[in-house]
Order: sequence, then C-alpha cells, then structure tokens
Amino acid sequence: MKFKTSFLALLVSFSMILAACSGEKSNSDSSSESSNNSSGLAQGVTDDQILIGHIGPQTGPVAIYDLIRKGIESYFNYVNENGGVNGRQLKLVAYDDQYQPAKTVQLVKRLVEEDEVFAMTANVGTATSLAVKDYIDEKGIPVIFGGSGAKVFVDPPLPNQLGTDMLNYGVEAKVFLDFAVNKLGAKKIALAYQNDDFGKEGYGVLKEAIKNYPDVELVEEVNFLSSDTEFSSQAQKLKEAKPDTILNMATPAPAANLKKAMHKIGLVDVNYIVSSVGANDNNLFNLAGKDVWEGTYSGATYPMPEAAPDNEKIQLYVERFSKDFPNDPVGGVSQLGWGSAQVLVEGIKRAGDDLTWENFLKTFYTFDNWDGSIHAGVTFSEDNHYGLTSMFMTQAKDGIITPLDPQISFNPTNGEISYSE
Repeated sequence: MKFKTSFLALLVSFSMILAACSGEKSNSDSSSESSNNSSGLAQGVTDDQILIGHIGPQTGPVAIYDLIRKGIESYFNYVNENGGVNGRQLKLVAYDDQYQPAKTVQLVKRLVEEDEVFAMTANVGTATSLAVKDYIDEKGIPVIFGGSGAKVFVDPPLPNQLGTDMLNYGVEAKVFLDFAVNKLGAKKIALAYQNDDFGKEGYGVLKEAIKNYPDVELVEEVNFLSSDTEFSSQAQKLKEAKPDTILNMATPAPAANLKKAMHKIGLVDVNYIVSSVGANDNNLFNLAGKDVWEGTYSGATYPMPEAAPDNEKIQLYVERFSKDFPNDPVGGVSQLGWGSAQVLVEGIKRAGDDLTWENFLKTFYTFDNWDGSIHAGVTFSEDNHYGLTSMFMTQAKDGIITPLDPQISFNPTNGEISYSE
C-alpha cells in the first residue's frame, strides 16, 4: 500500500513537471508569436536581425556562380559593419543546389518553411528558378532580383517577384539586334543559341524582332548544348553563310568555344555579339584566348572594375570584396550578387520599421531610375517588374571588357529603344 501511494505521488509529481514544461514552451512560443503579430513583422525579422535566403551552385560543374553568393555576403558584411539596415543586422542563409532543379525545390522549401527567411535574392539559374516558381508564387515570399533573365519572372508582373540580377534575355536580344543594325551597319545576320530555356528565349525574340528590319537578312542559324566542347561544324556553317554579324545567346564556355572554332577556320572579320551571361567577364580572355576574344561585343548594366577606375560605387565594391575574398576575381559574376544585395537593402531601408511583405514589396514602386547601386539604373512600377532596363554595350579590348557609349534604354511598355547621346 505504501508502495502504491509513493508511486501515485511520484506519478502526480512527474505529470506536474511535464505540464509545467509544456506550459513554459507554450508560453514562450505564444509570446514570440504574439510579439511578431503585434509588431507586424514578417517571418525572418526580429528586433535586431533580418534573414535573407539564397540558392545557387556552390559545387559542381558551374560552381563559378558561387561568386554571386560571395558578392551578396560581402555587401551584407559592409552594411552590417556600418550599423545594419534601420538598426538590424543582415544574415545570409545560402544553400548549394549544384544547379539541379530537384535540389532547388527541396532547399527553397527549407529556406521558406524551416529557416523562415524574410526574402530571397539572386537565386541562380533559369531552369532551377522555374522549378520553384509555382511554390514561390503560392507562398508569396519576396524574391528580389532573381538570378534569371527569363520573361516569365517579370512579364506579366508577379506580385512577389521584382527584377532580375541581369538584363532580361528578350530585352537584351532586342537591344543587341538594334545596335548591330543601327550602330554597326549589319545587313546579313546569323543566329547561334544554346539549346535550352535560356538560349531559346533570346533566339525566339531575335527571330521575331529581325522582321522589323526589312533591309536585314537572316542567313544562318546554329545551336548547341551548354556541355558541348566541339564546335567545328557550327563554325563551318557560319563561315559558308558569310554573315557580317553573329548574335550568340550562350553561357561562357560555349561562347568561347564557338569563337575559337571560328578563329581556327579564318572566320574573324565578323561582328560577334554574345549575351551578357556569356561574355561580361574578363575570364573569357582566358577561356577563348586573348587574341580570339578581342573585339567581342556584349552588354552590361554595370562596368567591369578595370574599366571604371573613377567610379566610386565600383571601387567600393572592389575594396570590400577583395577584403572578404582575396583569392577570388573581383570582376564578373560576383558583381551580380553585390548589385542584387544593394537593391534588396535599399528596399528594406525604404520600408522602415513596417517590414511586412506587402509594404516591403510596395516600396520598390518608388524606384525611378535609382542610381544608388553599381547598375546603370533601377526602375520599378506596378506594370514594370523588370528593374533593369538601362544598359550599355561592351567590347573586349586589350584584355578588358570595356563599356561603350552611349547608355541604351528599353521601354517595356511600348518596346522603344533609345540611345542617350
């Protein structure tokens, strides 16, 4: 009997301890949730910190794009060391998807549902971003300057996705074609394109837009895979077509390999214009060979560091990124991350203490050719989610990707292309 009484007493005591523990946890959770609700803060935001997510390849065959993450991280370091954003520190939560859409899906869900980040920026890749587009749309989490120039992310506008960290593929293609015709005097054009979502979008736009230039003839088309290394057949077809200009929608390696193949068979006296994704990086001089890559045209929304020694915004980037990542190149894709982070942070600044998703997203409609980042200008409106519609052409000269005057603007409302003289 004494044993039963002792056992019952122990059981009651244990139950009370469990209840107390459960009550403490419940009170803590309730307090935290209540605090967030009463202050109106979105997920990922506390009184002293904001969590930002990023997905991209850190390992694997396209690990070079991990420089984008490093660019974001470097700018966050700079901001944090200077007091943060409205008193809050920025923390980057980044995962490696190895540029594989299936992994992207898993990791984006982890960022949103487990890490509960406030927003995401510069997620790398078209195919990977398409894999999570519906999920992102459903959740409504802000994605600022996503890492794809595909039209589907900006037109028609998506409520929670604003801008891309590179010029839209279609906009870029139209500007390239107009530049080739009106500035280089192109009459016979050949198209080359990467046979994937990225390359096909630019190719499709060019195929349609060329109809607007009645004096221009489309003389040849060739395509390839991003993994291809042999381009002799494409180069031969292009040579036989005798174009005066070749427009190539490609990533760096195939863009370099095609020009090497062209150079090898003597196809050198031709304008070679390559998408910024595949050409706006000084590393192309190494991939193709300095003499081979010389003269190649492309486009950019920001200058390479070597070409902008007097640009204070670029030199700040160089100083800070070199400090954080001294063994990495300062020119190229790392600037995509830095520039994206600048736009994201400016939006947070403008939102002030009202960090709800709704208010944060609305602040971007106050961007009117904002020039506070390394980009030529950033503009948003309810009808324009492109963000980047101003650019300049570039040309490979003496080992440097050199910006050319004048600045070029594209109006997404009416499709007009203008040159600022």
